[in-house]
This record gives sequence, C-alpha cells and structure tokens, in this order.
Amino acid sequence: MKIFISHASANKEYGDLFVELLRGIGLNEHEIVYTSNVAYGIPIGQNIFSWLKSQIIKKPFVLYLLSKEYYSSVACLNEMGAAWIVENEHAVIFKSNFDVNSKEFQNGALDPRKIGFRINDEDRLLSFIHQLGSNFTISKNSVIINQRLKYFLSQIKLLEIEDKSNNESFGVLETPNGVKTKQNIENENDSIFKPQIIEKKIDEVRSGIYPKFVDEIIAGKLKDEELILLSYIIETSKVKLMTGWQEENELRSIKEWERTNKINKTLYNNYGAVIRRFDLRGYTEVSAVTSGGNPKEVKLKDDIESNILDLPKVILDLLDDVLNKYKVSEAQKENDVLPF
Repeated sequence: MKIFISHASANKEYGDLFVELLRGIGLNEHEIVYTSNVAYGIPIGQNIFSWLKSQIIKKPFVLYLLSKEYYSSVACLNEMGAAWIVENEHAVIFKSNFDVNSKEFQNGALDPRKIGFRINDEDRLLSFIHQLGSNFTISKNSVIINQRLKYFLSQIKLLEIEDKSNNESFGVLETPNGVKTKQNIENENDSIFKPQIIEKKIDEVRSGIYPKFVDEIIAGKLKDEELILLSYIIETSKVKLMTGWQEENELRSIKEWERTNKINKTLYNNYGAVIRRFDLRGYTEVSAVTSGGNPKEVKLKDDIESNILDLPKVILDLLDDVLNKYKVSEAQKENDVLPF
C-alpha cells in the first residue's frame, strides 16, 4: 500500500512538511505519492491524468489536506471524487484556518460526519501516526517519533505566521458569502499597496534567529543546563544576563531561584559554559561592556526576546520536564545540610 497526499498546489509547503514527517517516522519514498515533488510524483513522460488514475485504482491510503485552496481547485475536486468512488481508506486533515462548516465541505464527496483533525493538533497527529502503523512500517522509537512530530509542529506554526502576515498585509476580509478577497491597504498617505510590508514580515519569520532557536530546542540539540537557563530567563523575566566581573551577581540570583524552585545547582555550576554556548549558537549579543571594552552583560537577540514569553507549548512542556528532572529530593536536602 501507498499513501497518497491529496493537496492543492497552493499548499505545497504544508504538503512538503507532511512528506518530511512521514519519511522521518519510517515510511520509504516508494510508499508515498505526492505530486508536488518529482521524487514522489509523476514519472517523466507519463500523462498526469492517466498516471493519477492508475495510482488511485490501486487503493492507496488517501490523506486529504483540506483548505479553501483545495476546494477552489477543479483538479483537487476531481481527485477527491475519483478516490471516493474507489472507496479508498483515508484520513482528513484540515489547515488550521479551514472552516469545517463551509458549504463546500458539508456538501462535498467526503462524509463531514467522519472526524478529521487540524494540522496543528499534536494529540490527533500522534494518534494518526499510530494508526498508520497498521498499514505501514513506522519507527518503534517513541523518542524519534516525538522529535519528528514536534519539529513538524514548529514548522507548521511558522507557515501559519507567514500566512497570517500575508493576510494582514493584503487586508484579507470576509465577504457576506464567506469568500475571502484581497484588498490593498490604503490610507491617507498610501494610495497603493507596498509589497515591502509583507516581505519584511516574512523576513522576520524566516530569516531571524528565532526559527533556528525553536528548531534546535525541539530537535534536542540543547543541553539540560541550557534549557534550565531558558526557564530561569522566562520565570525571572531577565533577558539581560550579567557576565564577566558581574557574573557573581547573576550566580547569586540563580542560586536563589534554584532554591525557590527546589532544583539542584546544575545551572549555578555551569552558568559560564552555558553563556558561552548561547553566544556560539547566536542566541545572545553583548549589551554592555566595561571601560576596558570587556563584556559585562549579554542579552537575548531581539527576535528571541520578543517571542520568549510566547514559546510553543511543546517547548514549554520540555522545559517543565527538564526542571522536574533536576528536582532535589528530601534525601538530597538532608545531605546538603550535613557537616560531613
């Protein structure tokens, strides 16, 4: 059996991420049919419609990625109808902004009473992955699956931010019949739309250090003490950290924070090394120097700072897990006060 990803070409970036997720959890390339990538799509010299018909007749597992763009595509609707006639086993996944009450979906070939799920729903995605295990060979390593899923969700969030930036910049509005239209932003000073507005927003999402920061956390590249420092920064609202000759002042603050949170001295004992690693990763920059030009304070880069209190839930859960891992037991507390 193969898995056939039915999608609109306008949603290629979402489809690309799904293919990456499927490959990451163990599916082979020959088990995936995905027309937006030549590696998984129509062979050279083949007629597109004949080839798609031949694939659907073989009864693949059909994954419908539904969106308003999907229902605006005649090719997608034909594809859906053909798969429906053959009665393929399938799953329905909605883009997060898709209106499941739309007349297109409610009156379409797919039964709206059968439950689908949003592309950013972590629990349902995990359930879907396990469901695939009945037809495909997937990794039995739960750590790998969770890491791949968390990375996928982080990338989906970036795409959603980009989509939202597009819509806001173009002035996307709902008309009375529910069809979205694009209007140029106009005010007293602007008579035409300026494309640099949207380019700047997309650049902020894609080009800054924040996406790399999120990806590296989810991919498990940061050491525990680095994650503990992030918890410290969030809980104390300190985006500026003392270093150099002022480091002792920061260490006193860290020691008190560790005591309050009942965790051991992992951050306290490794603070200097963690600061250096953050610098090497590009997360921080020098914000103050001594008269001799030596750093005495560093701060998070601007795009990390602006998002630090709104990190994805998957990261916040990871930070909580790490803190719990270093909780001090009652026995350890007693040993700390023993004179020998």
